[in-house]
Formats: sequence, structure tokens, C-alpha cells
Amino acid sequence: MKCATFIASAAILALAANSAFGSCGTIRFAYPDQHRPPYWMGNGPTVPEPAGASVEWVRELAASNGCTLELVRLPMMRLRSSLISGAVDFAPVDITADGQPGIVMPRDTHGKPDAKRATTLLLMAFVRAKDGYAHDLDPVDMVRGKRVGIMYGSSYAARLEKAGAMIDQGATTVPSNFDKLQLGRIDAFVVPMIAATDLDKFLSEHYKGELARLDKPFFKSHNWLATNPAYYEAHRREVDTIWNWLGTDGNRRFNEILRKYTGN
Repeated sequence: MKCATFIASAAILALAANSAFGSCGTIRFAYPDQHRPPYWMGNGPTVPEPAGASVEWVRELAASNGCTLELVRLPMMRLRSSLISGAVDFAPVDITADGQPGIVMPRDTHGKPDAKRATTLLLMAFVRAKDGYAHDLDPVDMVRGKRVGIMYGSSYAARLEKAGAMIDQGATTVPSNFDKLQLGRIDAFVVPMIAATDLDKFLSEHYKGELARLDKPFFKSHNWLATNPAYYEAHRREVDTIWNWLGTDGNRRFNEILRKYTGN
């Protein structure tokens, strides 16, 4: 939240941004320590291989500009505080970070978070196939009065509760939430994704038709690579180059990397 082409894309990225970065030093990039295939792989502080589509994407961005990348895996509840304090330089955020002191996001000419310099975010719902939900059912209607699993520390819990869902944040990984759904401990699992089909291969391989994805997202939004005021003031041109790349080649390149994991 798609390898002559790989080589060409990497070359375009390097040419587009290299002159702006020069010697950019080390970028400290924070991301969740939760197993969230296909984006972030593995649990805990260790970065596994393969590391996930999002990590590969960030690595490519840094390497193409001669930067050293330090990957920092943190619990969800510490990502924003670490960014605000300056312990890290970049972290992914969603729309709930808009207006939060100490977080800097790319903005459009109207001062709003710039959707053109962001990745897509779709909050998708998964259910048990045997429960017979129509695939085109509106998930806003489906979650009302249901026990809904979400990733621990997720920022969209309040929005689901407003829709009438009973929230279960007891599981910290995508597979553990799917397992709870399969076992009947929750009625649905709702998770943010880049594209609606990104977990289809994983679902097919591990749950053999027992679980299903609803076609419509609970809501659509965006994710941004955010920084903090101190880093932005010290590296304004470099940060703007990253954000501008996201609005041009960045999303296309992300989709290409995702295809290696999703098979779409």
C-alpha cells in the first residue's frame, strides 16, 4: 500500500535525484516491527531477507542517491514519538498525523497533505468464506456489531469503532490475525494495504479458500514518508527531492517491486 525494467527504473531514479543528494550521509528510517507481508517481513528488531517490498523500495531510494540507510524497527506506538524526537529521520505515516506537532509531511498548494506525493492506502476487510458474505458487501455495514481484528497500535481503530465495530487488537501480525479469523475468534480482519489484491496470493497459499476479501475498501486514503522539523530544515532540498520522486517515478517503482512478492 506491479528485469530490464528494474534496471531502467533504477537508472531513472538515480539520474532524477542523485544531483540533489550528493553526499547525504545516513538516513535513519523507522518502520513497524510487525510481520506485515508483503510490505514489512518478520517480527522484532531484526531485518530479515527478504525484507519486504517497502524495505526494498526504501533501500533502492537510498542507494540510488549514494546514501547510507539505517533501518530501525520499532513498535507501532513508538514510531511517531521517535520521529518527533529526532531519534529517526523518516517514518511512514497516514492522514492521522496531519497537524501533529513535530511531524512534517509534503503539502500541496492549499496546505493540505499532498496526495500526489504519497502512496495509496486501502483499508480492506477479510472474512470467513463459510459465513457467506457477498463480495460486494459494503464493509462499513459488515463491521457493525462485529468483533473486528486489527493490527496492534493501528491508527484507524477509532474510525472502525465509530462504525459500530468491536475492536480486537490482540494480534500483532497479519498471519496471526488471519489465524484468529479462521478459528472464529474474530468476525473480520481489517488491514491497510497499497492495492486490494496484495494479500490474495498469501491468502490462497495459506488458507486454501477458507478466508475471503471483500471487494470494497472500508476507506481510501494515503501514506506519506514523513520527517521532523529539524531534519527538514537541515536537508530541505534532499527531502523535497524524495517527496517529488514519490509523485513521479516512486509509486510506479513501488508497484514493480510489489509484484515480486504478490505475483500480481
